[in-house]
Amino acid sequence: MHDHACSDTGPRPRTMIVFDADGTLIGGESTDWASFEAAFLDVAGFALTGDFYDSINEVTAKALVHQALADLDPAARQLKEQAVAEGFLRRLKAAHQEDRECFPAIEGAVALLHELKAAGLRIAIATGDWRESITFKLCAAGIPHEDIPIVTSSEHYSRSDIVLAAVSKAGGSLDEAVYVGDGLWDLRACERLGIPFIGVGRRKERLRKAGARHVLDDLRPMEFWRARDAIHAAATGVDAHYHSPPALARGG
Repeated sequence: MHDHACSDTGPRPRTMIVFDADGTLIGGESTDWASFEAAFLDVAGFALTGDFYDSINEVTAKALVHQALADLDPAARQLKEQAVAEGFLRRLKAAHQEDRECFPAIEGAVALLHELKAAGLRIAIATGDWRESITFKLCAAGIPHEDIPIVTSSEHYSRSDIVLAAVSKAGGSLDEAVYVGDGLWDLRACERLGIPFIGVGRRKERLRKAGARHVLDDLRPMEFWRARDAIHAAATGVDAHYHSPPALARGG
């Protein structure tokens, strides 16, 4: 184990870890998307198509509804968004009632959160979902989150703003933050904000092709720490070594 001191003028250690939720901490994306699209169809009267998804520049729950209903005035879009959110949550609860395992925790997620907390690192969740629905899914997955700052699409339209607000809410700053996510939209948000990105989940190859340098199968702690070390090494020129959580907390 090596503990390297950072100079005052060098890059700050990445001790602020921000997580996406769906597909990152929580599985069950097929059920999640099916529930969202059914709720939208019920409210809007038309389905979201592949051409629509290809045309949009922002992927959060709020943004999807507002971009799809751009012809409506803002007040009407807001009412439609609330109706979609309510229908979405009803469908999530119904799916979970039918299958209690439909929103599992991603492998390693609970253990990693425990290690991060034990190491004294700041943690936040920044999700493009709405607050009520993501809270339900975190509970269903058994993800401990009561003491983790969470920012959602209920508060902000864009993913970049959600991530920025989550970092601030956790008392951190962008120059010490890493974002962990599963989507191309997560990677793009990190590029806009200028923060490192760790990809995880089923879109690994798409993330790599889009330029993601650090991509994991899941959130098993040892693999995460290695990715975090590699990010620090790239910024400082110091060779990456696996660090125990206490060393990471000290900025090693």
